[in-house]
Amino acid sequence: MEGTRVQILREINNWILSPKARQIFWLAGMAGMGKTAIAQTVCSLVRNSTEIVLGGSFICSRSTGSSSQRDVLCVAPTLAQLLARQSTKFSEALAAELKRDPDILHKQIGTQMRQLLYTPLLSLKDSSVLIIFVIDALDECGDQPVREGSANSAESHRIVSEMLEALVEVSSSSVKLPVKFLVTSRPETHIRDTPVSDATFSSVLYLHNVNKERVTTDIRLYIATRLLSSPRLRARFTVTMQRCSPGSATACL
Repeated sequence: MEGTRVQILREINNWILSPKARQIFWLAGMAGMGKTAIAQTVCSLVRNSTEIVLGGSFICSRSTGSSSQRDVLCVAPTLAQLLARQSTKFSEALAAELKRDPDILHKQIGTQMRQLLYTPLLSLKDSSVLIIFVIDALDECGDQPVREGSANSAESHRIVSEMLEALVEVSSSSVKLPVKFLVTSRPETHIRDTPVSDATFSSVLYLHNVNKERVTTDIRLYIATRLLSSPRLRARFTVTMQRCSPGSATACL
């Protein structure tokens, strides 16, 4: 909702705009903490910018009817396809890679990341336009079979880990590419154990470490705006909240 998560969005925006910032931002938090809402807001803000390009987004989901959104092997091809629709240079470089290696989609995810994203992105290394990729709820890919009958959870977790390691490798290249990756997930062990959780390679924000007063303020604003549209109820809500100390506001709700 507009007016909430202001500080978090400002921090992500500063990361996007800072030329010295890491090329990966890992936003971690437990289920229901608003990771997807934040990711979608960032996508909207970038999409409406004239100076930044949303290269593509991939929203993982275990509840969707689309099997591709549960398949981590679809991440690199999807992001590559979305950027190819927007950039002629990238499209031509990607086509050359696919012609050189038609079987790329059947190879390991680290190889896919290099050939479908990194190598074609080299054609844009001199571009002044920043490209943002968003990968949301990556842990939800890891909890599902990669393809029916071909991988269990442990195997899919391993593939997610390999993808993140390849992502760090892309961002750590000696060639500075005009690209950044926003990744959100729960702080699952197989994700925490990759370099993406290392501040050396990524900007890291744990949602459970956000100041509680900011969270309480957002909750108050949401309830007052969305649930208490009646002037009478709004007045009663205001009186109730004034009786609560900031530390016990959530209990009063």
